[in-house]
Amino acid sequence: MSRTYQDVAELTRERWEANTGYWVKVIRESRDRYRTELTDRAVLDAIGDCAGLRVLDAGCGEGYLARTLAARGAEVVGVDACQGLIDAAEGVPFQGPGSASFTRASVDALPLEDDSLDLVVCNHLFSHLHDPSRAIDEFGRVLKSGGRLIILTLHPCFYTGNAERGASTSVPAAEYFAGRGIDQHFMVDGLRSPSKITSWLRPLEFYATTLREAGFVIADLREPHPTDEQLRDDPWWRTGFPTAIFMLLVAERR
Repeated sequence: MSRTYQDVAELTRERWEANTGYWVKVIRESRDRYRTELTDRAVLDAIGDCAGLRVLDAGCGEGYLARTLAARGAEVVGVDACQGLIDAAEGVPFQGPGSASFTRASVDALPLEDDSLDLVVCNHLFSHLHDPSRAIDEFGRVLKSGGRLIILTLHPCFYTGNAERGASTSVPAAEYFAGRGIDQHFMVDGLRSPSKITSWLRPLEFYATTLREAGFVIADLREPHPTDEQLRDDPWWRTGFPTAIFMLLVAERR
């Protein structure tokens, strides 16, 4: 029997609940070098000055990015479908020029008013959405005209299961265009997640079409990658980044 969209969403939520303690440890001990030395920098560079902006951190996890943006003066709302991660985010005291609040919610049904946000950030979220078109519609609803959507996700063209650990990076054309799900445990700094997670990968044309139909214009596409110095001086990057692993999209709401 095939699973419904809601079945998949509930399974994904349950798996994230099982992985809550794992991810809190990974993030708060700075164990994920892809984030701390590569993708966080790329996301913050794409965001730029955020002081005074109303921001949604979609799929906020334990809240580290929301706190970073709030410390830079943004008014941030973080949402996540995993209650354990929301509890972890709310448990961190914060004082700064901006603000950060957190609520458990699906990105498919945001508890936010129309045309109320300047920026939506999806940091490592999209590959965990079985059907991101629903979330994209919601982002278009809550963003003001001219508001930006920033998506950092696994690279749909090159990422394969365990690609960061030297597995094959070849994706057959039939699988690439049909879209594919990769079911695997997280493995970060020698730590294995308690539960598997499915990463959903779709062709580039899916993003272009879905964003356009939701009222967005793609303004930028970047592929975060190690610097020449990182590759030269650190063998970890030479083995851990065998191909383009990440993609960053910037889209503007018309």
